[in-house]
Amino acid sequence: MEKNIIDVDHVSIRFNLANQKVNNLKEYAIKLAKHELMFQEFFALKDVSLHVKPGEAWGLIGTNGSGKSTLLKTITGILKPYEGTVKTRGKIAPMIELGAGFDMELTARENIFLNGAVLGHSNEFMEAHFDDIVEFAGLGKFLDSPIKNYSSGMKARLGFAVATMVDPDILICDEVLSVGDYQFKKKCNERMTQMLSGGTTLLYVSHNIDSVKRLCTHALWLDHGEVIMSGDAREVCDAYNTRQEQIFKIERKEKEVKKAQKTGNKYDYLVVGAGLFGAVFAHEAYKAGKRCLVIDKRDHIGGNIYTENVSKINVHKYGAHIFHTSNKETWDYVNQFAEFNNYINSPVAMYKDELYNLPFNMNTFSKLWGLRTPKEVKAKIAEQIADLNITEPKNLEEQALSLVGKDVYEKLVKGYTEKQWGRDCKDLPAFIIKRLPLRFTYDNNYFNDRYQGIPEGGYTNIVKELLEGIDVKLNTDYADYVKEHPNTFEKVLYTGPIDEYFDYSLGHLEYRTVRFETEELDMENYQGNAVVNYTDREVPYTRIIEHKHFEFGTSPTTIISREYSVEWKPGMEPYYPVNDEKNNGLFQKYRELADKEDRVLFGGRLGNYKYYNMDQVIEAALDLVKKELHLKAVDVAPEAGTEV
Repeated sequence: MEKNIIDVDHVSIRFNLANQKVNNLKEYAIKLAKHELMFQEFFALKDVSLHVKPGEAWGLIGTNGSGKSTLLKTITGILKPYEGTVKTRGKIAPMIELGAGFDMELTARENIFLNGAVLGHSNEFMEAHFDDIVEFAGLGKFLDSPIKNYSSGMKARLGFAVATMVDPDILICDEVLSVGDYQFKKKCNERMTQMLSGGTTLLYVSHNIDSVKRLCTHALWLDHGEVIMSGDAREVCDAYNTRQEQIFKIERKEKEVKKAQKTGNKYDYLVVGAGLFGAVFAHEAYKAGKRCLVIDKRDHIGGNIYTENVSKINVHKYGAHIFHTSNKETWDYVNQFAEFNNYINSPVAMYKDELYNLPFNMNTFSKLWGLRTPKEVKAKIAEQIADLNITEPKNLEEQALSLVGKDVYEKLVKGYTEKQWGRDCKDLPAFIIKRLPLRFTYDNNYFNDRYQGIPEGGYTNIVKELLEGIDVKLNTDYADYVKEHPNTFEKVLYTGPIDEYFDYSLGHLEYRTVRFETEELDMENYQGNAVVNYTDREVPYTRIIEHKHFEFGTSPTTIISREYSVEWKPGMEPYYPVNDEKNNGLFQKYRELADKEDRVLFGGRLGNYKYYNMDQVIEAALDLVKKELHLKAVDVAPEAGTEV
């Protein structure tokens, strides 16, 4: 059986702390001689055990004062246990304190040999490795300068270069690399990874939990000298992060209360709307130390991405939402709050009794014309476009015809678009359809984006996570709240309709809204797909959503929603703006009024009168956060390899 390289058994370290004030050394000596000096017993470590096998990498984690450094000093022999035993086997290279083993008055050249001697190396050995040490540390120009003139980062570089030049049996590293620059940290990371692969045992202390996860296979969590948890590095680190997040929220609340007591205003931001835009802004503002209150006139959070669980099916109450993006930062950001499945949006279109794949691809064209090759299809479409002889499209119909030809337009575009906008295609502006994607492959993936999926458990959970720790009031109208609580906030983020904010003083902007007929059916599978579009004008609804298929549901019943596109009228929920020339012109006038509001920000689909996909909502909210809070960047996800 392989022996452990480190055995720490039931170790306690005790210090005596004076519990009374002594003004000078003479008074201290007198009180000590008379046994009048009182001490308080303090345990830096309490009954700590740690057993490390050769080649293992252990991370020691915990807050300041938890006992991590004390344990390392005990293992290296700097401190002797009050109780328990410590046994090590092999040569130890310790990096416990900056400048340890250095003489501040000596030069770097002299200290390399001094440090080598401390580690048990001969002069001949150090001469043989001298050039490699200097090259790794990158301090060639400063070799003959006294160490006392070095920055903390330069000392760390030199100490690490000496300690790791020859593979020790045990490398001990205690947060000393946190002061190094990025390039050197990267070099150190590579060196330590190389040493671990060569069988070196690592004891590593860092407040950068991601680096512990990256470098270590095991972890020991200490708190006030006691072992809280020991085992797999990821499990221990995740448990530690969860605990620290809980503590952070409690402390944040306490600070908010104190700040409110001083300023008189309870909140820095009143966020109007608990949808995705408002939730992202509130979350990031809260992280930056701002006090936020989120209000919403509805009885739930989430806005139009709200999902509710009915019969073990997550129902998209306000229509289907599929998250998709090509921006990895945005994808990483949203994945902080939920696990996403691998759902791929592949809708089908029903025209009378004919079924077609969407988007317009080779499956679609094969069904339309019986053609098999992209060359044949391209020729067919080009022929139909040429026959129309449209040079400058005057409306949406002509625009669509000039892009896809007569057959695709008549069966798959015309009826659906007219139902969606409540207008004849000839009465809609051409710019609404800038392009209609034609794909000459048999791929039914509707989106071109790199990342796509549905959050497991529904979208409501994402917003719930975003708003964790933030005050939320539902069933609350903005105008009523402001009237009743005029002096409780510094600024407002308004995500409702911008024209409503200004009491429609310049006239009503136009929106489209959606009406839903939702029912639960006593069958496992109604239509075999999450989304089926109905493209002929005679069918009154635009599509049918079968919600269980978004998350590959297996429930014995199913829930469907028929969607009807409706012209918005005051009192209805606005869904998306009608961005034609008339409405965009009116919005610009409202935008000019908004720019004069010193204490009010506007955001979201309705506040900016702009159609956003969900990824665009998140990106716009993060941009506003950076601008409003003067942040250089908003943390999206930790960059791999940035710190050892």
